[in-house]
Parts: sequence; C-alpha cells; structure tokens
Amino acid sequence: MGVVIIDGSTVRAFVGDEAEFRKNVDRRFKEIDLNDDGILSRSELRKAFESLRLLETDFGVDVATPPEELTRLYDSIFEKFDLDKSGTVDLEES
Repeated sequence: MGVVIIDGSTVRAFVGDEAEFRKNVDRRFKEIDLNDDGILSRSELRKAFESLRLLETDFGVDVATPPEELTRLYDSIFEKFDLDKSGTVDLEES
C-alpha cells in the first residue's frame, strides 16, 4: 500500500469545483448506502470507515486499537454527520 500526500491547493481546487465535488459526494454516498434506501445507517458508515483502514494501520503496519475505542470514535464521527439527530445520515447531511 502506498502513501498519498495531498497538499492544500489540491483539496481547495477539488472542493472549489462545486459540480465535480457534488458528483463525487453523490457517487460515494451511493456506494456506502448498501441497501439503497437513500440514507446511511450507523453500520453502513462504520463499514465504509473500516474499509479505509485509516485507524487500524500506521503507514501500512497494523496497529492494535481496542474495539471499544474504535466504536467510540466511529460513533462520534457518525454524530457529526447526523445533523438532525435522526440516527441516520441522508444525502443533504453529507
């Protein structure tokens, strides 16, 4: 697995192109929405985060993160997206 470094200008250019950014958000949302109901459940979002393995590796080397810590972290991230506190995340919240 390689490491990709993205500088601020790349991120600003991507986010600055609103149509392209929205297209990518919509595409990724549909990929994460496993049951195709138009909303993301806590488990769907967690599976997406787990597939990225951002917290379970350190530069490609597995690290031991206690499951309880991962659950707390994933729950806190989910709550940041769940703006209306409905227990799900819809496309407008993403």
